[in-house]
Amino acid sequence: MTGFRFSSKIKTCLLLGAVMLLISACEKSGGEEVTSITVQKDGTILSHIVESFEQGYYDSEELQQSILAEAADYNKMAGNGRINVEKIDVDSGVATVRMIYQEAEDYADFNHTVFFVGSTEKAGEEYELNVVLSGAKDTNDTVGRADILAMKDYKLLITDAQEPVFLNGKAEYISDNVTVSSDRNNIQLSGDGLGYVLYR
Repeated sequence: MTGFRFSSKIKTCLLLGAVMLLISACEKSGGEEVTSITVQKDGTILSHIVESFEQGYYDSEELQQSILAEAADYNKMAGNGRINVEKIDVDSGVATVRMIYQEAEDYADFNHTVFFVGSTEKAGEEYELNVVLSGAKDTNDTVGRADILAMKDYKLLITDAQEPVFLNGKAEYISDNVTVSSDRNNIQLSGDGLGYVLYR
């Protein structure tokens, strides 16, 4: 089961709309039919939300206005174009929202969550990295902090987001609270705390 991590105002809008049923994630390319996060090749972050939406106390027009207002407020503060709302649609009791964030930091700030994507060197400047990661293909193959910092041709994802995350590469090493798809193109947290994924 997955939830999505909008800012508090947008969460409230959706709760007022009686968003109760969460859509389970499955292995689909880019997560287009499920709630998911995609790290795109150009470094932007695509948030794709698919949730049930019962129009009782709150209608689709109000939902759209609220989300657009939240994004506009963020862009006014952080810089024009940091968030682009591509789609807000309610059809047959299902709400679909697509938003593009210019950087992982924008996704993290807007949704009040941890979502770091970057080099191992930069990760080492912002996080302690006192973790042991196991190979996605061979769990007996493990790496620690010194190994991680030396792996300069890898990218590191650090997150507490509960949605499945589609990578612009293949997961090579993961923390023990992360599950990975058979093709290693997407991951999901399976426990508490921060999840770590080395990929390339």
